[in-house]
Amino acid sequence: MLTRRALLRAGTAVLLAGPVLAATGCGSQQFLSPLSVSLGTITPNGKGLNDVTDISYRLTRRADVSATLIAADGKTTYVLRPPQTRAPDEYEIRFNGTVPVPGKNWLRVVPDGTYRVVVQAKDAAGQTVTRQASIVVKEADTTPPEIQDVSVQYTTFTPNGDGDQDTTNFDYKLTKKAQVRVYATDAKGGFYLIRAPKVYEASLQSFQWDGTENGGKVLPDGPYDIHIEATDAAGNFTDYVTRVIIANGGVPRAEIVDVKFTPLAIAVGGDIHVQVRVRNTGTVPIKTLGPPSGTKYTTEQTFASFHNPDGVPTYYERAGVWRVAVGWQNQAQPFPLRWGFFGPEFLKKNSAGQPDGSGLFTRELMPGEEVIVTGTITIGPDMKTINAQRFFAGLEQGGVGFPGGQVGQKVITIGF
Repeated sequence: MLTRRALLRAGTAVLLAGPVLAATGCGSQQFLSPLSVSLGTITPNGKGLNDVTDISYRLTRRADVSATLIAADGKTTYVLRPPQTRAPDEYEIRFNGTVPVPGKNWLRVVPDGTYRVVVQAKDAAGQTVTRQASIVVKEADTTPPEIQDVSVQYTTFTPNGDGDQDTTNFDYKLTKKAQVRVYATDAKGGFYLIRAPKVYEASLQSFQWDGTENGGKVLPDGPYDIHIEATDAAGNFTDYVTRVIIANGGVPRAEIVDVKFTPLAIAVGGDIHVQVRVRNTGTVPIKTLGPPSGTKYTTEQTFASFHNPDGVPTYYERAGVWRVAVGWQNQAQPFPLRWGFFGPEFLKKNSAGQPDGSGLFTRELMPGEEVIVTGTITIGPDMKTINAQRFFAGLEQGGVGFPGGQVGQKVITIGF
């Protein structure tokens, strides 16, 4: 129920004129006016015509006011408004043919028929006044949209950028064309929009959640209720709620603290030594991928030049892992040389790596931890045409790119 003043502030027209179709009262003071109905017949069929009626009344004394819808059989009743204390003013109830479903958040359009709207007011002295009016419902669309066969990929997922269960997928069936909204809520009542309202046809649907609100910051660890809401054109409303848990969530981030290239003048065939100090400046551990620190390259190689006995590249771009990367101004591809955050001594202790031989080890750089990564680059004959070459370092974040760009740039003179 909205007051006339509130509706006027919101720019809504208030219809106080109209026939009183039925009115009864009790008590010596008639502090509740007869009801005024803007439209005696409504057609809640989703076409947007004659689908809403406004029931208006005036209250001249502070009272508890309720509104009930009663079907023609006199037995079927729906609570439109539970009792609520209201100050003297003019009020309006907008009725679009829907009623709440007991025990749920759902709304359902009532079947065709003649209904009585009963408004009752009880003042502080216990005096009660009851008013009623008739409304006819025709062409009602009583078929609600349903959300069926909901499945969740991971009920617990870890959105921390390591490429392992960073997101979770939701699948469901929408039985009727409807506007769908998806959002998450936490234990404190926080609201986080996942999908803005959009109309979808009746079909199989899916969406993915990365633990953020609209792609922003990862939400804190903990349980979240995922709400899928569907509303059809007639006003039928259905929701489905399922729970997921965010664990070990956070933002992966690393920075290069220092870079050294030596020597700064070298002949073709000579070796350049690289030393890069890296710090984990994020909030979660970051995983790494080989080749290991200390690996020797030539300028004609790339990180994909290493193969296992089957001829499959040992070290490839892999989502969620980090490496130190080095490039130069005429490189054939971005940052062709890369090293993991572990040295040869780590490999000796963990020579088998992962069972798939991918070169992804259990080594993790913890938040605040630093590591020194080294490597050697042999100047190959491909550098003979350039006597001054600019080298630089960077970080590779698998599946993302090279955050931080090129740093520690040095011009190295190459002799022939």
